[in-house]
Amino acid sequence: MRVNSKGLAIALIDVEQAVDGEWQHYAHDVDVIRVQDPPAHTWPRLREAGFLPKPQVLEWRAGTCESEEAYLATLARKDRYDIRIAYRNAADAHLSLTTEALTAASLADFLALYEQEIGRMRHGWAVAVEQRDRILDEADTYFAVVARSGGELVGACLSQDLKPADEIRARFSAVTAEQRSSSLARVLYWETLREARLRGRARVCLGRDVNLYGHVGNAGLFSFKSRLGFAAVPSQRAEPASGSHQADRVVRLTALSDPALVLSYGPADDAAAAVASALCLNVFTTDAASLDVRPYRGVELAGTVVHELKSG
Repeated sequence: MRVNSKGLAIALIDVEQAVDGEWQHYAHDVDVIRVQDPPAHTWPRLREAGFLPKPQVLEWRAGTCESEEAYLATLARKDRYDIRIAYRNAADAHLSLTTEALTAASLADFLALYEQEIGRMRHGWAVAVEQRDRILDEADTYFAVVARSGGELVGACLSQDLKPADEIRARFSAVTAEQRSSSLARVLYWETLREARLRGRARVCLGRDVNLYGHVGNAGLFSFKSRLGFAAVPSQRAEPASGSHQADRVVRLTALSDPALVLSYGPADDAAAAVASALCLNVFTTDAASLDVRPYRGVELAGTVVHELKSG
């Protein structure tokens, strides 16, 4: 069965079709061939057939560490430098940075900016707009790190303080196009980490992403979150009853960026063991010889595999 997901053509097939090679009937018409929720005992056969068993959704997590200095020590020198530059850019632009309680008025201001920036994306999805009422119902658990220029909102990150889980969850963020190029997002997330440390929370979650970078989220998003010290883990690790498993075979990049990224499970005895283990980064490109994979280094990865696809 062929489906279209925000411009991405996907063929949904079963395990036997994948293993027997029937997937090839779809290879020229779709971007991704997928087996949804394959039983764990079939994963070895699916791997042999070129499919990648993987979590459907990833959660980005980092421990706050006992101090900012300790956290910085876990980052590469270039990544520490980029954080300093982002703060310098904010200072040069005379931006004000504050951490505030979330109100109906401040949420409305944020959503206006958020919708504007989502509208610039090729496959944007305004999730925060869909969840507006729920956010307001839970507003007392939220705070916002806000950046303004002369009183005008130019960036914000809305986070939820989940005290029982001992974590801060960065839920939604947006910055103007100008401030994106100045790395304001780095500042907003770094201030969120500081707030989590002040509140004594053990961990920060930098949101959840669909496990296919190059579509709604691009490969640069993976790189950005990794270089801030966050690790991408299966959503099931955080919430055992959440998320699904998939087995994907990327066959073309027509509707995907080049490169496109997928994080797959490594060999494991069962699904629980796979979820608990480090993920492998799979990079899909039409030009492996010219691709520099260094920007896609990740935290706690089992390794990186480059897959070259035919162009066109």
